[in-house]
Amino acid sequence: MKQKRIIAMLLALLMIVSAFSLVACADDGEAEEGDQSDASGTDTPEQDDEKEEEPRIPLDYLPSETYGGTEIHVLEWSANGQVDVGFDWIPWEEIDVEMSDGDLIGGAIYDRNGLVEETYDVVITKEYVSIDGNPSYTAVVQNNEASGDEAYQMITMRSVNIARLCFDGMMTNMFELENLHTDMPWWSQDSVRSYTMGNALYFAAPEMLLRDKGATAAMYFNQKIATDKNIGDLYALAESGKWTVEEMISLAESATADMDGDDVVSSAEDLFGLDGGARDLPYYIYAGANRKFASMDEDGYLELEFGDEESINIWQDILDDILYADYYYVNQADALLVPENFNAFTADRALFRTGMVKSVMGFRNMESDYGVLPVPKYDEYQEQYSSLVWMHHDCVLGIPASCSNKDVISVVLEHMSYISYYDVYPLFYDTIILGRSARDAQSKEMLKLVFETRAFDPGQYWLNSSHMGHFLTVREQGVRNISSFWAGLKSNVEVAINDFNKKVDQLS
Repeated sequence: MKQKRIIAMLLALLMIVSAFSLVACADDGEAEEGDQSDASGTDTPEQDDEKEEEPRIPLDYLPSETYGGTEIHVLEWSANGQVDVGFDWIPWEEIDVEMSDGDLIGGAIYDRNGLVEETYDVVITKEYVSIDGNPSYTAVVQNNEASGDEAYQMITMRSVNIARLCFDGMMTNMFELENLHTDMPWWSQDSVRSYTMGNALYFAAPEMLLRDKGATAAMYFNQKIATDKNIGDLYALAESGKWTVEEMISLAESATADMDGDDVVSSAEDLFGLDGGARDLPYYIYAGANRKFASMDEDGYLELEFGDEESINIWQDILDDILYADYYYVNQADALLVPENFNAFTADRALFRTGMVKSVMGFRNMESDYGVLPVPKYDEYQEQYSSLVWMHHDCVLGIPASCSNKDVISVVLEHMSYISYYDVYPLFYDTIILGRSARDAQSKEMLKLVFETRAFDPGQYWLNSSHMGHFLTVREQGVRNISSFWAGLKSNVEVAINDFNKKVDQLS
């Protein structure tokens, strides 16, 4: 198997070089056609072919040992029975691919694993188990720990489901593994801070994972509508730091129009300013204001951040100015006579759409071009954008407590994350937008900005079951006043935080 990997690695390298050569030729051809600018700011910027590569930090702290063909089996979470790579719960393979088939990201992962397997004489495998299966994913982990079977050596999980695994003693404190250097850049530092409980880290987001990147909030704009409505250069607006909620609302309102002549914006023929896509939109906007429901303090205890005047005002603005606005497509869902699974954005019926980075995979068949933007700031005084990693679709990784060869696992995990940081992750954001005409380079820069401002909110995943999750359905509940809504939740949330911190003490 390893010999096949080496041959396939060489073939994959040739395919990657060829693919990028074709892209370079295509870019040269477009440049010869002259000015590609339009009202949406989609000019093709000059590219620096001599871009300097980031100097690599030496990995000389890992032992130079081999482990006699040890299998490292990874249990991966899925949902709705999905076990193959596709748009929904598993948009990209991140742990292991059986062979390189020309896919650039898959090929890079294949090469990464081949190098690690050859270096340490190990075999990396994986399997998917559904969160909602029978037995459920959590039950599979619990049964394995109770039986001591040690069927897998690493697991992934979405953050909204990890609390029980941590508090029931089923996971390893990764701070205690000397070969894991979680202060290195191949470990998302915000994830390390956000998942630290007291003096323990049971889950985090190393750069070898891709689904946490795919679960990062972003905003998209329909290029055709932006051009037709003379919207202006949205990329320049974002780069200037002046891409704000107020600007988004103003542009969304200006784009909204009654197209079927009934004087009401309420049908699939009308034009909307914003397609919310799902109930998570207010979470994205709130996090975009650089706010969290709660955070972990310097001692690893959960600390409530929501409830001050500013947080209440932000959520009230989200209710009044977005969720109940006429330009918001989801607000009209009950009144619209639309086909099943109608998508206003891809049907050229909405200027903006909020979603996750992986949403781009659902736009591949759009006839119109689209652009990528970060979620807007709350106001222009905010220092930077903030891009929420969404708890229901993200992916974090941990090592089961029952694992008997933690030293081996930690070496392999650290090396896989190291290679991913330098060789897989850059290729990921270089290619995810690739192939979408002249605006690719600018969308790629916007996507890079989204990734650089990723934010994890402990108040979401640690407190989701204790009524903070009710914010997810404020529109469906008909909530109109956030102060009153919060007043009904506050005491339960405070009790939950106290209980959480007591459990952290018990873990310590």
